[in-house]
Amino acid sequence: MDKKFIVACLLVLSFLVSGGGLILVSTGIVVSLFGAITGAAAGGGASEGSGGGGGGGVPGGTVCDPGGATIEADVPDWGHFSATSEQMKNAAVIVHVGESKKIPDKGLVIAIMTALQESTLRNLDYGDRDSLGLFQQRPSAGWGTREQITDPTYAAKAFFGGPEPPSPPGLLDIKGWEQMRPGDAAQKVQVSGFPDAYDKWEGVAGMIVGRAKDIKCDDVGASGDAGKVIAAAKKYLGKDYCWGGGDANGPTHTPDCPSGVKDGFDCSGLTLYAYAQVGITLGHYTGDQWNAGRRVGKFSDLRPGDLIFFSTDHTEAGIHHVGMYLGNDEMIHAPHTGDVVRIVPGMSKNSYWMQQFIGGVRILKDQPEGSGSPSGKPDPKALPPGTHSAPATLAAALRAAREEDVTGLNGGPQ
Repeated sequence: MDKKFIVACLLVLSFLVSGGGLILVSTGIVVSLFGAITGAAAGGGASEGSGGGGGGGVPGGTVCDPGGATIEADVPDWGHFSATSEQMKNAAVIVHVGESKKIPDKGLVIAIMTALQESTLRNLDYGDRDSLGLFQQRPSAGWGTREQITDPTYAAKAFFGGPEPPSPPGLLDIKGWEQMRPGDAAQKVQVSGFPDAYDKWEGVAGMIVGRAKDIKCDDVGASGDAGKVIAAAKKYLGKDYCWGGGDANGPTHTPDCPSGVKDGFDCSGLTLYAYAQVGITLGHYTGDQWNAGRRVGKFSDLRPGDLIFFSTDHTEAGIHHVGMYLGNDEMIHAPHTGDVVRIVPGMSKNSYWMQQFIGGVRILKDQPEGSGSPSGKPDPKALPPGTHSAPATLAAALRAAREEDVTGLNGGPQ
């Protein structure tokens, strides 16, 4: 038997065992690995890889779709967002193009959050000066002709960049983009006059990518409830800090909200809200939450969804702050007055936080991977309020995009 044939067979076998798959496109075959869900999500600052510290579980920035008929969220400094079928179809094209370029989930989230900020995922034929399309790319800046930029497939390929034209650098051309905060990576490509505008869309973008790839929260590498708790917290990335703010329904207004701030969370209000989405009630006080579950003494033993506590003097009386561990050495928290809900990467190497780390608390019961309840079946009561099970319309659109060759993907405009 030919040696090359044997090697090829072994590679294919290894690929199949690892959970990969073959996706057929009408004029070709795109090989896509789905075994390990990587990237960053619906939320900010996630980086690829193991992160160099902290417990395992969900890879950094894992995205998932917590359920519901439509993608809806309250976006800080923007308002209530509810995705239309047009926006979903455009998102499917972006994800399809990204998959064809082997872009990890983090890159897909960056692309979707950029298009949300620039056009709210609509293929606009107008914009600032000569800006056009999903990403508001400019012909005068070398992104392509008007006809090319208003082709969603071409626009997505241009945003991702790589060895193909046009000349402005795309995401793949930005050195070290995988280690950047998603909003910073988006700004490197867009060079916007509003560099901080992208961050607020990260949570929504993560949910859209989760729906596009049909990644249910029960499928991610933590328990289903952990995935839902993390998705709930990431939904409010960029939300203002208000001392005493937050309840089981979301951010609230308090007398201590800064001037001009409608509503927000404090540190324990954010974690209270996130856990309420899976039917768990926590007190609105760090001391109550410190005593709410099973203690985790070592930072390296933390799992995604665990609460993380910080003390000024390493005593219980000195506990002053709580955050949530996301996996991949990252924490999401509501920091302090004047700041917003954000993700802290590289926690194990952050001297400020590690000097105050006193321990973690595990609220969720240990469950088999992929289970949303002790029975291993998703608990319908764990879905966010007001949502219900429905067909993943964006995933269907993505499947359709794969099956009918999207214009420009195979030999179209370059």
